[in-house]
Amino acid sequence: MKSLRLVHNNFFLKVFKDIGNSADFLRGVLPPDVADLLDLDSIQTEDSGYVDESLRNHLSDLVIKLNTRTGNKADVYVLFEHKSYPDENILWQLLKYQYLMLEEDFRAKRKFRIIVPIVFYHGKSRWKVEKSLFRSMKIPESLKKYALNFEYMLFDTKDFDLSQNEKFGRNAYLMSAMSLMKEMKEMNPEKTTVFFQYLAKSGLVKDRDFILILFEYLARTNDIEEKDIMDIITSELGSETEDVMPTLAQKWLEQGKIEGREEGREEGREEGREEGREEGREEGAFRKAVDTCRNALRSKISPETVAIITGLPLEKVLEIQKELK
Repeated sequence: MKSLRLVHNNFFLKVFKDIGNSADFLRGVLPPDVADLLDLDSIQTEDSGYVDESLRNHLSDLVIKLNTRTGNKADVYVLFEHKSYPDENILWQLLKYQYLMLEEDFRAKRKFRIIVPIVFYHGKSRWKVEKSLFRSMKIPESLKKYALNFEYMLFDTKDFDLSQNEKFGRNAYLMSAMSLMKEMKEMNPEKTTVFFQYLAKSGLVKDRDFILILFEYLARTNDIEEKDIMDIITSELGSETEDVMPTLAQKWLEQGKIEGREEGREEGREEGREEGREEGREEGAFRKAVDTCRNALRSKISPETVAIITGLPLEKVLEIQKELK
């Protein structure tokens, strides 16, 4: 579970540390009066290295800084907190994070910053966590003026779909990323085909780096087979992603995502117990490489490339290719 949360968090940061994506996202979710007040073209990511290690385990640690447009210009900091599950401790986490930011201002003897917390949620169950510190503490009306209070803004991907293209500035990368986060664990071949058709129509397939990030997240957060993904890529995107396929296959190999890797590892363990640990490892590694080879060849990756990513001799790869035919 912890490793999967890390996958979600790393993907979120890769998407939203891009200031263009952050700006288009904020234009789509901020209330109109707030969006009009802020200069969304002034966005820059903020170094938040002051956050202590215990807090890093709970927060996505993404803060962006921007300015107000009119009046007495002020620095506004948007604090993004990403969640893939409902977290009852969210108000406490956000409070601690805001305290650390304000403490930094105090120590530097500068004016306190304005902080806007946004929770980006893409879990499957409905988010029911209270958004106001006042309401969560059930403070009597007569005491409210003496108590600390703040409220976070919630963006729930359940309320998002690809038809909201205009709302988010026709940003195909942002739209694709939020769609994958919404559909985590639920992408089947049919949904994946529709997703790739959107990529083809948007023209995003020409950006190799973005495509790799999207494909990798899709494979690691869903049960759909890598072979099926590669078949759909070939069918829907054609030659435009030919140069991406070997890199994608290599990433899946390294991450243990190609079918047969875990099976080969377990077989290696079993044989190691019976015939010697070293011999078992070698046998498991060979079986894993053969399984990887078969899946890669079925996905139309060239034998030469398959030989490189599996470590098998080209002659063995060609032999396996002949067997498959």
